[in-house]
Amino acid sequence: MAVSLILVHPVFSSSARPTLRKPKCHEDERLALLEFKRAFFNKSLCESYEHPMATNLESWLVAEGEAGDCCAWDGVECDDETGRVIGLDLENSCLHGLIGSNASLFHLVRLRRLNLAVNNFKSSRIPSAIGNLRELTSLVLFGSSFRGQIPREVLNLTNLSFLDLSYNIDLELKSPSLENLLRSLTKLEGLNLSWVSMSSPLPDAIADFSNLTSLVLVDCNLQGELPATLDVSNNKNLSVRMPKFRRGNPLKSLSLSKTRCSGQLPSSLGNLSSLIELVIAGCELSGVIPSSLGELARLHTLDLSENQLTGEIPPSLGKLLVRLTELYLSNNQLSGEIPTSLMNLAKVYHFDLSYNQLTGRIPSQISGLTSVHELDLSHNKLEGPMPSTISGLKKLSVLTLNTLQWIDLSYNGISEQVPRWLLNMSMKNLAHLNLSNNSLTRFSSYPIEFKWANLETLDLRYNRMEGPLPLPPRSIKFYLTSNNKLTGQIPPAICQLNLILILDLASNELLGVLPSCLSNLSSTLLTLSLHGNGFYGRIPPLHKGACKLQMVDLSDNQLEGPLPRGLSKCVGLEFLNLGNNRIANTFPSWLGSLPNLKEPKSNHQHFPKLRIIDLSMNNFSGGLPSKYLDSWNAMKFTKIDEMVYYADHMWQPNLFSNYYGDYDYSMTILNKGIETKYNKILEYLTVIDLSSNGFVGEIPSSIGSLMELHLLNLSNNAITGSIPSSLRNLTKLEALDLSRNELTGKIPPELTQLTSLEFFNVSDNHLSGPIPREKQFNTFENSSYKGNSRLCGTPLTKKCSNLEASPPPLSNNVLVKEDSRTWIKELDWMIVLMGFASGSVVGAVVGLNYTMGIKRWFVNKFCQGKQSKQRRHRRRRVI
Repeated sequence: MAVSLILVHPVFSSSARPTLRKPKCHEDERLALLEFKRAFFNKSLCESYEHPMATNLESWLVAEGEAGDCCAWDGVECDDETGRVIGLDLENSCLHGLIGSNASLFHLVRLRRLNLAVNNFKSSRIPSAIGNLRELTSLVLFGSSFRGQIPREVLNLTNLSFLDLSYNIDLELKSPSLENLLRSLTKLEGLNLSWVSMSSPLPDAIADFSNLTSLVLVDCNLQGELPATLDVSNNKNLSVRMPKFRRGNPLKSLSLSKTRCSGQLPSSLGNLSSLIELVIAGCELSGVIPSSLGELARLHTLDLSENQLTGEIPPSLGKLLVRLTELYLSNNQLSGEIPTSLMNLAKVYHFDLSYNQLTGRIPSQISGLTSVHELDLSHNKLEGPMPSTISGLKKLSVLTLNTLQWIDLSYNGISEQVPRWLLNMSMKNLAHLNLSNNSLTRFSSYPIEFKWANLETLDLRYNRMEGPLPLPPRSIKFYLTSNNKLTGQIPPAICQLNLILILDLASNELLGVLPSCLSNLSSTLLTLSLHGNGFYGRIPPLHKGACKLQMVDLSDNQLEGPLPRGLSKCVGLEFLNLGNNRIANTFPSWLGSLPNLKEPKSNHQHFPKLRIIDLSMNNFSGGLPSKYLDSWNAMKFTKIDEMVYYADHMWQPNLFSNYYGDYDYSMTILNKGIETKYNKILEYLTVIDLSSNGFVGEIPSSIGSLMELHLLNLSNNAITGSIPSSLRNLTKLEALDLSRNELTGKIPPELTQLTSLEFFNVSDNHLSGPIPREKQFNTFENSSYKGNSRLCGTPLTKKCSNLEASPPPLSNNVLVKEDSRTWIKELDWMIVLMGFASGSVVGAVVGLNYTMGIKRWFVNKFCQGKQSKQRRHRRRRVI
């Protein structure tokens, strides 16, 4: 395993600036920033990504002459005393184009920190004018498409303590050389030049750097020998001579993986008391592991795998219990028994001793590895019974002991039928089979006979599987076949799966009546997802005796009849989605008896945990549900300590996510005029969408108390009266759509206080008077107001008379204070998504979707999303 250090350096944080900024930024620097934005910011590039993103630049004023303090702009840091711009953070800001020394950026000569990482400067050379910024202490240009020789003017930046020019393909450091750089920039503490071509030996000057704590030189074509080392991994032609390390050495990371590092590990490694990461994998090390490594009390990662180390594992490694999280000693020639002291490593989550010559038994103290997720002891000479104490490893998800239990062939492009050899393999211990995300079309023969009597997981999702639904073994716990083309009915024999926890058959072409015996599964079944098929008839009782259901999604079928009242027995139910069916019923007030749905009848509250309500595109009539608004406490105030997704809330820490993978809940809503699919939903997203119904009457002023709202859509109804000025309190509102109603009166000027508002639409009403033109209202176009013949003022062509002049802007003092908020600790029933057809209830909450793999790059503000064009008169599906 090769590990390259990725240095996390505190470049700057705009949020750390004091609230009071004195004085404001200088005009020449403000204009320089605006000129730089005009020259390089490409907003369409941001919108072209699969997940459109916002950048710091969007907060910057764009028109010359506009008032504004650039010290308040996102990504801009100013000196508190002089007002000069000293920091600029434009990482991942959709900058695009060739950059030269004439760029206005280089007029900011007081800059101390500059970050232009992850942009596209189209193979520009780093401008020589960079040398003008002599006060720079941090310069970050990684991954921004620079090429060519690094200019000699970089040597002028003698105050630099951190320099990152990595991952710019075709960038070179030859003249000046690395030695020139190191001898000029004597204050460097962190240097990352990965992928920068050098074709030279590592200079002796590196040994003189007493301040340097992090050096990353991955894939730099280095040659020769190394007198002192930090991170030079993946330089296969580099010979490494291990030095004698002195006490007090500040080195924090030492990575020599896949270099020509040979010989024995020196015992002086124990002198590196600041070391956090020691990675020397895939080299030519021999000899024993020095016991002095047990003195590295701050060590998080120890990787000595794929070498020729011999002897016993030193018991002293057990002293690393305080911080060690990863231990890799695999693929060596280590012998002897596993030291019981290693069982003290309570924070280790990767523990790998595989492919050695270890003997004896697995220590019964193994339960001490309380944080371990992956434990690999395979390909040794261990013997004896498995200690029963291993059952105490509650977080263990992968256990490898010479016995095949997992087969994962997902995401491999396998097409046509499921391989015959796979089905013919007799593997009594196989527990998990994953064939998802391929192009499989069918099994080789029907009916399918699975030979794996202990199979717990069968995952066939996201293929092109046709034919009838395969019946898994009775041992199954997770049966997942969604997003295929399976046909026919659900066989009644499926009700014999009396261990099943998750049954996901969604998004197929299944049809028929749901078997009434599904209620037999309620004592174990946690999730039932059958949405997006052709099922019809009544919904079966879904419970018989005990009911453990937490999530039910039967949406997008043709089910009819009343909602089964027996669901009230499912006391753990948190998510219920019956949208897009033919269910005839009145509002199911009896759902309030479910403790996790939180409708305390004693004080007449209704769904106080509700954060998302979508009743759009149905046939509701009557007044807006004003009596419910006062009890929707979660929309009034909240306290979120960390970013938590709904899937995390339901499944962790002890269900599917620890056995096999992760579930993520998804939904589709109309956001800022565009139909948007959210594949992951953060718990603090708050939405009301009652659009495309027949609601009448006035907008209740009490809606202004829901101060956590992000999106409010009441469009396409028959709402009358005026727009309540209380909407000014919704300071987090980003989208407000009141279009296609019967509203009268003026647009309240108080709405200009909604500085987070990005989308506003009151078109096709009977509004009159001047359009407010303060703050965000300066950004809304003609389409926001069309169809109101008595409105006047910009951006409409109709001018206002003197009698219709706009009122003065309001003071911020009119906003409702939030000092008296009380916080809700639990978020049990925070999201309800209801769809109604023919004036009757059809569902509540969101659907179920599975995602796998690394989710790292671009995400939008609330969730990961994928947008499509709005379809206003089509019933929207909840995925």
